[in-house]
Amino acid sequence: MKTTRLLPWILFFSGILIYVIGLWRACPLLSDKGYFLGALMTGMFVTYAYQRAENLNQNDERFASVCQMVALITLGLLLVGIWNIPLTPLEKGLYLAAFLVCLAGQVLLLRPGPNEQNGES
Repeated sequence: MKTTRLLPWILFFSGILIYVIGLWRACPLLSDKGYFLGALMTGMFVTYAYQRAENLNQNDERFASVCQMVALITLGLLLVGIWNIPLTPLEKGLYLAAFLVCLAGQVLLLRPGPNEQNGES
C-alpha cells in the first residue's frame, strides 16, 4: 500500500499556523511571543536532530539521552508558559495540542518511506 506524504505536511503546517497565529494574537507582550516561538523552535530542532541521526544510523545512547532531556525541558517550559498566560483553559489546551501536532508532523516528515528503507529511491 502506497502511503501519501500529504498528511505529515498538513499536520506540520496546521500545527505551526495554529500555534504561531493563535499565540501571536493572545500574547500582549513581545517577550511572551518570543518565549513561545523559542519553545517551538527548540522542540522542532531537537526532533529534527534526533530523526536525522536516526536516519543516518549515527545515533548513540548519549545523543538520544541529550535529545530526550532537551525535549522534556522544552515541554516543561512550554507548560509553565501556557500555565501562566491569561487564556481560557480551552485555548491553553489548543496551543499545547498544536505544538504536539507540529512536532508529530515533523517526525512523520523525516521518517524514511518504505522504499527508502530498502535502499530504493
